[in-house]
Amino acid sequence: MTSEITRRAALGFAGATSLTLLAACGSGTAINGSSSESSSAAKKDYKGEVKLEEYDTSAGTFEPATQDTPPKNAPKPIKPKNADEDSVAGLYSSIAFIGAALTYALVTGDVGPINESALSEEDQKGFKSAVTLDKIREGKYWEAESKVVIFLETSEPTKEGDEYIWLHKMESRHGAFRVDVTETSTERSVKVSTIPTSQQVSKGSGKIKAKYTGGRWVIDIEFDESSSSPSPSY
Repeated sequence: MTSEITRRAALGFAGATSLTLLAACGSGTAINGSSSESSSAAKKDYKGEVKLEEYDTSAGTFEPATQDTPPKNAPKPIKPKNADEDSVAGLYSSIAFIGAALTYALVTGDVGPINESALSEEDQKGFKSAVTLDKIREGKYWEAESKVVIFLETSEPTKEGDEYIWLHKMESRHGAFRVDVTETSTERSVKVSTIPTSQQVSKGSGKIKAKYTGGRWVIDIEFDESSSSPSPSY
C-alpha cells in the first residue's frame, strides 16, 4: 500500500498524475530588492534552510505522534507581516510561510494557512487533491513525523522578465511509522506500518518561481523529477 502522504503530495504539488518537469536553468540577474528595503536586508544571505519565526502556540504544548495517538497541539504558522512586501525579504517570508503551512496541513489536515499563503492556486489544488486531508483531520491517518523542509540554494533569487527564480531543495520527512485507521459501523481497525529507513525522508529539487502581482506574491514550486527520491510504499 502506498503512503497517503506521498512524495508528490508533499513535494510535487502536481496532484495524482505527475511532477512538473523543469527546463534547464537559464541565465538570470540577481535582484537587489525594492527601494523599501534597507541595505542590510538587501545584502542578507538567504541560502540554507528556510525557517518561519512566528507560530501560534495557544493550543498548548505540542505532543508528537505515537503509534497510539496522532500529534496534538501543533503550532499554527503565523503569516509574517512583510510576506506581501515587494522585496527579497518579503519573498523569503512568503516561502517560509508556505513551508510551515504545508507542514501544518500534513499534521492537522487544516489548510487554512495554505489558503492564506502565496502558493499558487494550481499548486494548492494539486496538494489538496493528493493528500487525504479528511482522514488526517479526523485522526484516522498520521505519520511519526510529517514535516516539509525547504532549502534555498542561493543567497538570493534571480530575475527572468517579470518572474523571480530561486533554486531550491525540499525534504518531506515521514518518520519511522505510519498509522491508518479504518472504521465501519461495526468495527475499527488500526494498522501500524514501519517506514523503512531509506524511505523516511523524500527529497526533491527544482525551482521556486514567483511573481509579484496585485500587492502580493504568487509562487509556484517546481521539481526536477529525476532528482526526487521515492516515497514510502508497502
